[in-house]
Amino acid sequence: MPAGAAGAALASMFHNPLYGIPSLSKLRGATVNNLQSPQGRRRYLFDRAGVYLCLLAVLSLATIIVLLVPLEHTYIGDSGAGEAYHFYFVAMAVAATIVFILGMFYNAMVWMEGALRGVEVGVPRSRKLAVSTKRFLGAIFSREFGGHLRVFFVEGLLLRKLRRTNRARWFFHALVLFGFLGTFVLDIITVMAVDILQSQQFIDPLGWGKLWIRDFGFELFGLMLLVGLSAAALRRLARRSKQLVTGREDAVSLLFLLIVVLSGFVLEGVAMSSAVPGHESPEVYSFVGAAFAQILPSVTMQAYAQLWLVHAAISFAFIAYIPFSKLFHLFAAPLAIQLEAMVDKGAGR
Repeated sequence: MPAGAAGAALASMFHNPLYGIPSLSKLRGATVNNLQSPQGRRRYLFDRAGVYLCLLAVLSLATIIVLLVPLEHTYIGDSGAGEAYHFYFVAMAVAATIVFILGMFYNAMVWMEGALRGVEVGVPRSRKLAVSTKRFLGAIFSREFGGHLRVFFVEGLLLRKLRRTNRARWFFHALVLFGFLGTFVLDIITVMAVDILQSQQFIDPLGWGKLWIRDFGFELFGLMLLVGLSAAALRRLARRSKQLVTGREDAVSLLFLLIVVLSGFVLEGVAMSSAVPGHESPEVYSFVGAAFAQILPSVTMQAYAQLWLVHAAISFAFIAYIPFSKLFHLFAAPLAIQLEAMVDKGAGR
């Protein structure tokens, strides 16, 4: 789904009966009226305090989790980086996590500018967010949740409609989407298995987890991203089709993710050519990194540690950028369409 189509999907959500946007003057007038009574003011303060306390709790929990995960084997032991690099890595991880959560919260509050079915016009956004969250949680534990999940998977992730209309666009879009999701899932599995559970199958150079998950799995999903992003870059930046409107934000999002993927493969290629510990896997498992290793020189461990830190900084900057980018709509549009139906069901109960 192109960014424009994703944005249109989100826009259509705002202009339906569930999220129709009334005039700003009407919103302000209704909000003022709601705050005239003592009961209205108390509810307003209670809702805002509840929303921001929940946000603070989420930020604190995420920060604690990042700080508690050792990350010794995953990012430090294999790279040869010292304790200073470990500190920089954790600091960047915390900063990126905080910015990402704040960005997601900002998007949620922007979505709450619209009218919510069953809630009077002018109610503060914090109240709408609380009501929407309650309805969403109720829908999760309802009998209809399985149907919502199936529709989201078929229409939102597999993009059945796009597949019927343009198989080429669907194929490259699927490469980017599933390459990104696959890499994300494997990152979680790796951190859990290596740093928390300290599974030797994921640490041992010849363990099945190391070979098939940490090496082959990341190579496969990374290659999917590389091919999909390259095709998108060619289509948007080189061909400049009359049907494509390539704005600056589209180009930045596309190139940013492409740089993250390329820098990761370059880092792996340098590690293999430099015989960095943890990168001795057979070429059949690290096939993309092995190809890069053929054209990249070997470097000292200190130089490799510096390259590793640069790649980490680029990756965390990208994570912090996601909520403010067009890439966010790649995932938010199909999710928002399904959330609309789920929240609508909650309003009807």
